[in-house]
Formats: sequence, C-alpha cells, structure tokens
Amino acid sequence: MRPWIGLALVWAFISCGLRAVPSDEVLERIGFGSCYKPEKQTPLWAEVKRFDPQLWIWLGDNFYNDWIEGKYIRFNDDPDAFIKGYEKLSKSEGMAALQKLMPDHVMATWDDHDFGKNDAGKDYSRKEEARKAFVRFWGTPDRPDGVYSSRDWGPAGKCVRVIMLDLRYNRDPLPKKKEVSPEGDMLGELQWAWLKGELSRAGADLVVIGSSTQFVAEKHPYERWANFPKSKARLLQLIADCGTKGVIFLSGDRHNGEISCQKGTVVGYPVYDITSSGLTEVSSLKQELNPDRVGHLVNAQNFGVILLDWKEVDPKVTLELHLSNGTVAESLSFPLSQLAPHKP
Repeated sequence: MRPWIGLALVWAFISCGLRAVPSDEVLERIGFGSCYKPEKQTPLWAEVKRFDPQLWIWLGDNFYNDWIEGKYIRFNDDPDAFIKGYEKLSKSEGMAALQKLMPDHVMATWDDHDFGKNDAGKDYSRKEEARKAFVRFWGTPDRPDGVYSSRDWGPAGKCVRVIMLDLRYNRDPLPKKKEVSPEGDMLGELQWAWLKGELSRAGADLVVIGSSTQFVAEKHPYERWANFPKSKARLLQLIADCGTKGVIFLSGDRHNGEISCQKGTVVGYPVYDITSSGLTEVSSLKQELNPDRVGHLVNAQNFGVILLDWKEVDPKVTLELHLSNGTVAESLSFPLSQLAPHKP
C-alpha cells in the first residue's frame, strides 16, 4: 500500500465519522483557495499559516491531472494518474501548511483538472476512477453520483453550514465555444434532491456554498453557471423556495480573484460570490468585464477569507482576498442580516 493511501484511509475513517455530527466549534476564520500545482513553491502558504484558519476549503483544481512535467496533455491515460496526482498533493507545501487542520477541519470539492480533463463533465470516461480516488483521499461520503458533501459548524445562533457541490460528475456537456446550453444541467437529480434537503434543513445562520466555477459572473467566455442558465435559475429558485437565509458562494477556477454581487434575484437579498484563484496559477488577463464585480480583479496568487464577528447583535461578515506579500487585495464587510429574505 502506498503511504499516502494508508494515511488517506485513516483520514477517511475519522472524517466520515465526524462529518455526521455537527461541530460545536464557533467558526470565525475560514480560508479557501483553488488552482494549485503541488510541485510549485509559493510564499502564499506562509500567509495561510499566519492567518490561521479554523477551516480550510479546497475549491477544485487541487492538482492538475492533465499537466505532465510542465506540459498540458489533452487526455491522461496513465492508469496510475490519480494515484500519482494525490501522492504529489499529499507531499506538497500546501498540505504541510494545513497539517494541523487535517482531517476534520478541511473540506474539498474538485474542478476539471483534478477531475481529470479540461472542461470535462459527465461524459468523461475516467470519472469513476476519479471519484474513487477523491473519496479515498479526502474522506468524503462515498456516493455513486459524485463528491458533494455538507457539514454544520457551531451552536444555535452561530451555525455555519458548508455545502460543497460537485459540478463535474453529472454536468451536461459544455456548449461549443462555452456559450449557452438552455436546457443543460449542472448537478444531476440526486444531487438536486440532496441540495434541497440541505437548504431546507433548519438551524443554519450562514450557508456557504462551495462552487468550483463562478456563480455570479456571466460576461466572460469561460466556464460559469451562466453556461447552464436553467440550472442557475433553478438554484436561485430553490434557495428562495426553501427560505434559506445567509447564502454566500465561494468559487475558484479562473486564475484570478474577485468579489461579485448579484442583486434583484428571486432570493430576496444580495447574492455574493467570492472567487479565489489561484494558489499557484495566475491568469495573464489584467481586465475583464463583470458588471457585478465589487472592487477590482485580482491578478496575483491569492487565497480567500471569510471572517465572522459573532460578538455584535447583528453579526458581521467580511470577505477578503489575501496575497502572498501579506496584503489584503480586496475586502468587503456587511451585516449578516443583509442576507435575509425581504418580507413582502
């Protein structure tokens, strides 16, 4: 047995047991990120350690299965590809920085590159191999239709529900030129039913939804929920129908960071999406159209932060993007009550 597999099995055994039970720990500091090539070194992890998150969320592209020795390949047919990918991740600078949080204070989903193929969805031929490797490493529930998961943190009145979506295993094929698939689905019906249960379940004061691709931003030509407008509208309507308060989206994928806010939806309050990408990968794009952006586009290695101040009568939520030099590139604060459905 490879060393990382044995360790991952221990993590899986422990974390599956813990995730069935809500944590009593009050969350005040959440860190998250995406788009990580484990073979690369970066001072960003020193800043993560300095921030000292209580929970870390991996938002996908946690390694790049379709990059071999620094070169992109269209399809990795190595039978040990996922073993090698997770072995590299397990020995990485990032996992060492998060060592004290493993296994029960780390949550994860995947995106296309650790799923195994650029822009891949349900038609990817190695998706079941990818799913089994993900479950074995991260210890998420062993579901037949993907790697989605959820966990509650904190007591009543300070409860944070973290929902990690799977936007790959059952996602319909991406439209040509990444345009619009009017009837295309992102999740699959089993995950939709599960998500309805999580959004309907009482007790959460803040609901953090981990979405590997951007939920709010719609104008760029890359992967986004807007490729599948029926699914995006369905999720907004589901939040509204369930009366779910306090929803915030976290996303990655883009190799740049930003905070977006969509208003005027059926949800009845502003829908925030904070994008953190990448931990090592940075886009060459310096500007990009996004009418819903709050602040500026961040073209640098970054990780995302949610700060929660529960001391106030109306708790304060702060969203931030942190850089490797210790500066905060973007910051936005608002009262938690802002994320409550407006009564007619």
